[in-house]
Amino acid sequence: MRAQLTALALICLTTGPSAQVARKQFVRPPAPTTPYSLAIEAGGVIYVAGHLPTNAQGALVEGDITVQAQQVFSNLQRVLEQAGSSLSQVVSVTVMLQNASDFAALDRVYAEQFMADPPARTTIIGDMVLPGALLEIAVTAVPAGVARTVILPEGWQKPTSPYSYAIKSGDTLWSSGLVARNGRTNTQVTGDVPTQTTTIMTNLGEILEAAGMGYGDVVQGRVALKDMTNFQAMNEAYRVTWDADRPARVSCQASPPGTYDVEITFVAIKGASPREVIIPNLPDGSPGSAGQNFSPAIRVGNRLFISGTTGTNDGNRDDMEAQTVETLARLGRSLEAAGFDFGDVVASDVFITDVGRFGNMNTGYRPRFQSDPPVRATVGVDRLAGQTALVEIMLMAVK
Repeated sequence: MRAQLTALALICLTTGPSAQVARKQFVRPPAPTTPYSLAIEAGGVIYVAGHLPTNAQGALVEGDITVQAQQVFSNLQRVLEQAGSSLSQVVSVTVMLQNASDFAALDRVYAEQFMADPPARTTIIGDMVLPGALLEIAVTAVPAGVARTVILPEGWQKPTSPYSYAIKSGDTLWSSGLVARNGRTNTQVTGDVPTQTTTIMTNLGEILEAAGMGYGDVVQGRVALKDMTNFQAMNEAYRVTWDADRPARVSCQASPPGTYDVEITFVAIKGASPREVIIPNLPDGSPGSAGQNFSPAIRVGNRLFISGTTGTNDGNRDDMEAQTVETLARLGRSLEAAGFDFGDVVASDVFITDVGRFGNMNTGYRPRFQSDPPVRATVGVDRLAGQTALVEIMLMAVK
């Protein structure tokens, strides 16, 4: 996840040594004990860890948002080049900002990086795990020469900011963080959280249709709510989109930019392989069940999307390390139910409610990934769906 130790001149791109990861390529950090890879290419997609504004020695580059954003993009470009790609091949960007007031200045730097056909983008406001950092950016890209297509529904205006509503490459669609906007007039749709959520889901339908897809192709959703007290209201408007087999999902209290109350990002796949809901057993071995609002995991071919998972119990209510260990144990059951294991995981998103305990999360996280760990992005959020949850982790795996 972190770019803190990114001595980029020392990075090498290599093929994984074991048969299990023989089809994966890794951009490794210089410190072998670091619990993340800088980039992983798997199945024709390049997953890149969240990068902070650090220099080649891993030290914070001090300065305003313009200076720090330029450093982050410089780091990302170098890693992408090592992975056989570039910023022009990025399909999806997740921006985590410390201060909402920096959004406009970030946009100006961002526009310089993506002059044409910009990627899909999601922006949330959260706490950085590196003191003094103003942003973190994680990207997903495709290799050089692979086609990527901007998706713009008929009659919609192009976004005025430097992003596309969605990018499709091959059989996969990555959407931007969708908010309650009218795509035809590019104006905000006002209303309560159910109204905003319904608008988002309607917009998603038009984007999917423009890409030759439908709601049944969605495999993953990420929900950012300004206020978690609206969680149930959001869910009631969200889940009616699917009669069953809802996508994997993660939700947290983190503000979208502007005056929106909810932002949702989606991934969809339309390919030859069927979309399969994965339901792991409970800890005692008894059968589990699908959630009311999302599925535990969705598998399409050799790709697996696991919902955000927490690990709270009566014995770890205020223990970040113990919750992380239990969270990963629960995620392991989902991997096993799908015929995967931790060696197949390529991307990990970690949400913590106290960035001061980032090290405690790492202590619980590191033992699960002894070699060639997944890329990772970590952000501090105000609250998770479980009131006593300190950490939530979402995984994506490729066999």
